[in-house]
Amino acid sequence: MTSYDTRVFLPAELLTAVGEHTGHFWPSPLIEPFICDAIRAWMKPVPAAQRLPTAASEAGYQWKQVFLPEGTKLRASFDRRPYFAVVEGAQIKFGELSLSPSHFANLHGSGNRNAWKAIWLRLPGSEEWLRADLCRTARNRAIARMFEGDPPAAHTSEPCQTEVLLASEPEAGPGVDVKRKHGSGHAARRKRRAKKHRAAAP
Repeated sequence: MTSYDTRVFLPAELLTAVGEHTGHFWPSPLIEPFICDAIRAWMKPVPAAQRLPTAASEAGYQWKQVFLPEGTKLRASFDRRPYFAVVEGAQIKFGELSLSPSHFANLHGSGNRNAWKAIWLRLPGSEEWLRADLCRTARNRAIARMFEGDPPAAHTSEPCQTEVLLASEPEAGPGVDVKRKHGSGHAARRKRRAKKHRAAAP
């Protein structure tokens, strides 16, 4: 191995740190191999296999129509205290327990809660928590479109967020203020007919 008689200047605090790490301090020649090894390790190229992007895992839990990819987090709460589970492989894991969504939703309480309404989901790579029944509605709409012959939506890593905005539109019901277009509805039609009859009267 060829050696060059030259000087390399290193900060004093770096030499001190290397000495504390190796037990050999400057100017002892025993410190030189450790410095050389550190430089070689820094220059060592990353193997090609490690540079390739990791293929997305196909593991996950199939919950009726909704597929929960591995890494999906589940959240439920009881008495305002949240508790969490995660999809590992093809199972929903709560600590060491493997649970169904219904069992997870009813870990606490009377045991009659609807899992679709009690569980919120956060998919891998997402920061948003979505209620499970919203994911189911969006997935059902996507399936219906597929069978009607409409082109499928672009592939996404968050399958249950398809049409999530459409699925979140409020339906008419108690406490929901649904605004109608001006001049529509039965009352408006009756008013227009009455006005028309008055105009036609002699």
